[in-house]
Parts: sequence; C-alpha cells; structure tokens
Amino acid sequence: MYKKLSFLLAIGIVFVCTIAILFYHAVDNSLSEEDRQYIPRYLKEVPSLPENPTFADELAYIILVQRSVLNIAPRNDGLPLDQKREPKDLYVAKTGLCYDRSRVIEKILRYSGFETRHIFLLSTKDTGSAVKSLVTPGVSSHAVTEVLTKRGWLIVDSNDPWVSTDTINHPISIVEIQSSIEKSVAIQWSMKPPTSIYVEPFTFIYGLYSRHGRFYLPYNFFPDVNYVELIQNIL
Repeated sequence: MYKKLSFLLAIGIVFVCTIAILFYHAVDNSLSEEDRQYIPRYLKEVPSLPENPTFADELAYIILVQRSVLNIAPRNDGLPLDQKREPKDLYVAKTGLCYDRSRVIEKILRYSGFETRHIFLLSTKDTGSAVKSLVTPGVSSHAVTEVLTKRGWLIVDSNDPWVSTDTINHPISIVEIQSSIEKSVAIQWSMKPPTSIYVEPFTFIYGLYSRHGRFYLPYNFFPDVNYVELIQNIL
C-alpha cells in the first residue's frame, strides 16, 4: 500500500510540475494596459464597426486593420529575438516580419471584438511530410492570422495586403485551402495569394508561435505556444 501511495504521489508531482512548466512557457494572448494604449494609434484612420455589422462591414474593417499594420511597419526586418513583439514594439520599430505583424493584427482584432487564432504554416512540398518539415532547417514557413467572421474563418496575411476571399467574397479557411490542394481543386480567388505557400502542399499548426522559444518570455529553447489555440488542432 505504501509503495502504491508513493507511486501515485510521484505521478501527481510529475503532473503538477508538467502543468506548471507548460503554464510558465505559454504565450499570453490577453490585452495588456500597454496594448490598450497603443492599439488606438493603429486605428486612427480605421472607422469603427457599426453596432450590428454585416459581413461586408467586418471584411472592410479587417482589411483596414491589416493595411494599417503594414503601413506602420512596412520594412521587412524582424524584431530581434529575446525581446517583446507587441503593438508598442512594432509601432516604435516601424519594421517586422510575419511573426511580428501577425501578433499585432491578432491583438487589434481581439481588441475590436473578434475571435482570432494564430497559424504557423510550414511547406511540405519538398519534404512530403509534416514531421520532416518541422525538423528540417530552412523549410519555407509563414505566420498568419485567422479571424472568425459572420461567414466563417478568414485568413489575414501578415506581409502582404491579402485576405482569403474567393470571387463571390466568401472567406476561405486554412482547412479549406489545405483540402483544395490535397484534392487538386482550384479555388477561384478574388485576389491571387501573395506567396506559393498557400497553393502548394503545406501543414499548419494553430497556436504555435515559434519552434525555438525566443519570441516570448521566458526566452529559452521551449517552443512558444498558446495552448488554448493549440488544442484546436485536435477538435
């Protein structure tokens, strides 16, 4: 009995420690007071959403938010590792890459009442495998935002003024894009995707912000992950 209790206690300790480690390394998506001070600066020339917005209202607003972030941080130099990459940091630096801009786009949209999720895209064109792509250096990747609209999930690119709508203005989710590639069914885009990663074989992970762990505190080798978003990969 004593050995059994000791074993159960050890299991409990390991479980609690694991949860603590995961919680300590989790990417926080909440809006800070600093975010609330800087986000309005991105929205200076963005008209507010009406009280009961239509999809057309939402789409126009999302596009203007995207354009604002791209205009404020137009240079394609990523913010340094081991430092913050929040709305203030991008605003001050006037530069960033997909992983910097997507973070800010997501925070602005959540500030505006939308539900968002972060997407890590990884090409499988040359590897033929999601696992191989994850462990192979130099494989093409991209960080983008998916936002929930009245008509479904819409992708908002973080480097180019592009959103995932077709010719009838229907939003196309990342799941639908992946499925179309696997089934060789062409999507009739309203605007051609700006990068080949959207039209060639890829894998994607909700909630993975980096594999190296140096974008968000505590800046170490543990991957930067938001677990609320990550669990959506299996739902």
